[in-house]
Amino acid sequence: MGKIHSLSPELVNQIAAGEVIESTHSILKELIENSLDAGATALEIATENAGLSRILVSDNGQGIQREDLPLAIQRYATSKIQNFRDLESLSSFGFRGEALASIASVSRVLLASGTEGQRVAYQITVEEGKVIREEEIPHFQGTRIEITDLFYNTPVRRKFLKSEMGEEKKNRIRVQTMALAEPGVSFRYIQNEREVVSVPRESAWERVLSLFGENLRDHLLEVQLERNGIKIQGWISHPDFYKSQRSGQFFFVNQRAVDLKFSSQILKRCYGELLPSGAFPYAFLFLSLPANFVDVNVHPQKREVRFLSEEVISGLLYQAVIEVLRNKTPIEFLEMRRRLSLPQVAQLPREQTSDGEPDLLMEMPLTKRTPYEVETHGPGINLHLLTDSSQKQTSFVPKKHFGIVFETFILAEGEDGLYIIDQHTAHERIRYEEVLRDLKQKAYKRQALLSPIRLEMTKEDAQAVFQEKEKLSGLGIEIDAFSGGTILVREVPSYLNPGEEKDTILEFLETRESTWENEQELYDEMAKCIACRSAVKKGDQISDALIAELLQRLSYCENPSLCPHGRPTLIKLTKTDLLKMFHRI
Repeated sequence: MGKIHSLSPELVNQIAAGEVIESTHSILKELIENSLDAGATALEIATENAGLSRILVSDNGQGIQREDLPLAIQRYATSKIQNFRDLESLSSFGFRGEALASIASVSRVLLASGTEGQRVAYQITVEEGKVIREEEIPHFQGTRIEITDLFYNTPVRRKFLKSEMGEEKKNRIRVQTMALAEPGVSFRYIQNEREVVSVPRESAWERVLSLFGENLRDHLLEVQLERNGIKIQGWISHPDFYKSQRSGQFFFVNQRAVDLKFSSQILKRCYGELLPSGAFPYAFLFLSLPANFVDVNVHPQKREVRFLSEEVISGLLYQAVIEVLRNKTPIEFLEMRRRLSLPQVAQLPREQTSDGEPDLLMEMPLTKRTPYEVETHGPGINLHLLTDSSQKQTSFVPKKHFGIVFETFILAEGEDGLYIIDQHTAHERIRYEEVLRDLKQKAYKRQALLSPIRLEMTKEDAQAVFQEKEKLSGLGIEIDAFSGGTILVREVPSYLNPGEEKDTILEFLETRESTWENEQELYDEMAKCIACRSAVKKGDQISDALIAELLQRLSYCENPSLCPHGRPTLIKLTKTDLLKMFHRI
């Protein structure tokens, strides 16, 4: 007897479920897409125990006719394509006819639907992929599908799911992402009998604010570009507003949420040094292009797409983002947003070499000046915040400096060599140690606010933040829950930079999921946030006296050679190194 045999339809569907159904959020995606394909303008979604016990999706779409209900849960049965040519001009989210069959093979399903003009609606009960009951029910317009006991007949699948809390978070993100792409559809999501998403039909702009908070309103830049039938539109965040992870970046192709492998690199190239290390901008970008320019049939869960020309799409995306940043944040942007009120250094005239290129030597303030003695200038009034002693670190003892080159690097001389110091990371290290010491010693004052600061966020984020009320109080930040996704800050500590309290607190709250294990980590993360925001930036003009103070203060830091994020603050070339480079020894 031969060894090869055909698999049963039930086993085929269960295997397919492993590809199509990654987790409960994958099921939500498939069901919501079916509702959108049916023309729904209102969706009601509910899950219990992360969706393992129950998933319900109800819509007001066109509905499914009675004779089509049994077909809807059969594999490769669909109303969305007729032939191969239809794949080249898809306008629907679904098209394979696999999802419901796969879901029905690993759960118990109740599928009900009513269409316009009928007296009654119809309902089928499905177990192990087979219809076991058909019945009439009172009429309603649309479709309602309820899934219970997910993976009851394939228990091994449950073992590979994350914790219930982790799966619930994925479900929320999935619903939010799909709601973001469909502002013309209202979404309401109930999770364990608690409403976590509720948005009406609204504009795309209002949908972004409804889902991610009013805090974004003044920090988003509009993106608009259209070339040869390809349109890119949406919003990116101003360089002064960012997250500590990529969770605020969303990309859509023809309203389908996708993972664009080149998107993160493009954003990084566009923002460049406008953002500090470890910072990621918000991005809500929607790409619209002809259906024959993109292939969505390349991934079981349709997370990825293939473009006819990836170079064209990536090039247009880069152009769209960089144009906005250039127009909205020109070179003067770095100079206008000073962290210190500093006098400007006179600029030397630009001269050109014989080949017409700018002479970089003429841009360096090295000629026609005498070095500035560092030792003649004190370390400033905040030295006590850095250390209990007045002992310098022997690893960095500058004597004099020669100014700044390339708008970033300080050139300084010490007894043991030449130092090249990054003005931003150096100041960041100084501010970090100052604030960290302030926090550890509780050497700060609390200031009650006459008008509380309003922090707008999603409901679940607001609830999660309020659970950390005691930890925030230990940092001098007093909060109260207000309503919905609003948190009120009623008291702030003196170590927060005036005028930046709101943005600093919001940035700090972004770190809560991974770095708030103990008091030390709380202090460390807060000090990093403040140091990064308050440090001088590339292009900030600094006087000789303030350069000297910065170098003095850096020499008193416990770790003057690295910024809080691990980047170097300085590079040293000894006299021996220089002599060797010029072949003098």
